[in-house]
Amino acid sequence: MEKSLLSPLLALAAYPIHVVNGLKEYATTLRRYYPNARFRRADLLCLWTYLTRDPYTICERFLKSFPDDQVQKMYGESFFTTLDKVAGAVKLDSKDVVYDLGCGRGRSVFWFNAMFGCRAVGIEINPVFVTQARRIRKMLNIDGVEFVLANLMNADYSDATVIYLYGTAFSDTAIVKLVEHFATLRPGTRVVSVSYSLMSYTDVPMFELEQKVSGQFLWGETDIYIQRKL
Repeated sequence: MEKSLLSPLLALAAYPIHVVNGLKEYATTLRRYYPNARFRRADLLCLWTYLTRDPYTICERFLKSFPDDQVQKMYGESFFTTLDKVAGAVKLDSKDVVYDLGCGRGRSVFWFNAMFGCRAVGIEINPVFVTQARRIRKMLNIDGVEFVLANLMNADYSDATVIYLYGTAFSDTAIVKLVEHFATLRPGTRVVSVSYSLMSYTDVPMFELEQKVSGQFLWGETDIYIQRKL
């Protein structure tokens, strides 16, 4: 069967799984995280902002002209339950500075800040997402949250203590470039990567693997690697 026909069929076959996983996650979000008023207000406003504007389409249209070795063209958001597992693994607290690379709408940035009182920074190349996230931050007068319009390949991470990278659709070339940029990170910085270890993309000893956990996403479960910068 031709690839052009196979891809839509595979996507259609997986659609019920996506729906079930998404509904289960949102029910858990309502029960476990929405009692936090700071997060609830930000998240509801974020969801309302995109009620008639599909972030997947916004992402696809904006990034279609970018080279594949610079961006991830497939939009995705991490489940809060998975972020909770990551936060527990790195022992996240209010002294941390968390960077979410390719933060999209910024829901995870608001979540990190509200749940742990840490400073949370979202790096995003799409000005639509950054503009709307900044508007929500301003409307709710939220401290400790920042959205930076930048290409994550050359953004400044000098004050980061934890970096979260949900880049499962990055090309190998893009990952190598990003790892090279991570050479400037401070020793001790933890880098969390989804689906692959960054140590597989460099011949230079740059990280040590602290631990590996599993995480659930819309499309299924995968390994998450927590690495410490040497």
